[in-house]
Amino acid sequence: MIVNDGYRIARPDELPTPAMIVFRDHVQHNIRSVCELANGAGNLFTHVKTHKSPAVTRMQIERGIDQFKCATLSELEMILRAGARRAILAYHLTQACKVERLLELVAAYPDQWIATIASSLRHLQVLGDVAARHARRLPVLLDVDDGMHRTGIRMGPEAVTMYRDIDRHPFLEAAGLHLYDGHESFADVNLRANAALRHIEALQEFRRQIESAGLPVPFIVAGGAYSFPYYARTEGMYGAPGSFIYWDARCRLDMPDMPFRNAALILTQVVDRHPQLGTFTTDIGYKNICSDQPIGARVRLLSHEAAVLVMHSEEYGVFRVPGGVPAIGDYLLAEPGHIGPTTVRYPGSHVVDAEGTVIDFQEHTARDRDIRRPPQASVW
Repeated sequence: MIVNDGYRIARPDELPTPAMIVFRDHVQHNIRSVCELANGAGNLFTHVKTHKSPAVTRMQIERGIDQFKCATLSELEMILRAGARRAILAYHLTQACKVERLLELVAAYPDQWIATIASSLRHLQVLGDVAARHARRLPVLLDVDDGMHRTGIRMGPEAVTMYRDIDRHPFLEAAGLHLYDGHESFADVNLRANAALRHIEALQEFRRQIESAGLPVPFIVAGGAYSFPYYARTEGMYGAPGSFIYWDARCRLDMPDMPFRNAALILTQVVDRHPQLGTFTTDIGYKNICSDQPIGARVRLLSHEAAVLVMHSEEYGVFRVPGGVPAIGDYLLAEPGHIGPTTVRYPGSHVVDAEGTVIDFQEHTARDRDIRRPPQASVW
């Protein structure tokens, strides 16, 4: 039995390490909490990129969250199969083959509302041409740039014109606005709130400009882990968090005011040690945990809080710790610095209950960008 910070795993010897462990009760707590923060499940379009799991999607649907965002066609198919009422593919499609796949899904799930985003004439051309070939209308949200400068078009006259182009297209439907403010990741609550409220005011003014031109704005979907409550609690808008479902070290440290719990940890094992150097080596390489954070922030060990990751390779993670070095074979629980890109490194998660008993294995069915496979070659 492993017991760390209230987390329990009854039989770690039965789980080949490194393994992703999901704590069912904490996931359920996080789902309840996100609904409370949003003033209701109906004010959310939660992002599925963090968990990539149909089981977790269904858990949210059972609590009333039936609107989702996704970033890949594979994630889109996953949530449609799970029973999503509305789904937004929040990723720009520039290849006709991807739009073909999107339209296949639209045809396969006629009772579910499916939309995508666009922010340039090139996007509209590709979406419109394929939609016309299929003679099928496709809802499109205009992706607006709020200062992050990753994707989107700046709010203003040019964006109103592009929105009108969507509305006028015979096979595209102007479905509203999409905004992601991931650059506004403030730890200070006041700065976080002020940034979100600034974007909300800009979106409201931009919506008035569009509506004054006689165009509808059915949906405004905005925000992420840091800002979603402000959008969700604004009339006519929806918040779009993702990391809330599992939480992680980055979010926990930046947002201690949030009620979420770490619901996904990595079970790792000590495979070697060098006591004279004050280091020990685990089997948690960067193939097993996200490496987009600075090396010292990639992972925290629950039972050795002072341990710092000092060397990271494909298969190994070397930690330096003051004091005693754990023994070879010891099991440790690791909190990822960034959970979303960690999930994709595992085919699935072992789910445990409050007693630490493994009760399920949840496949991450949406790990790939599209679940379709090319024809298998007959000769290498």
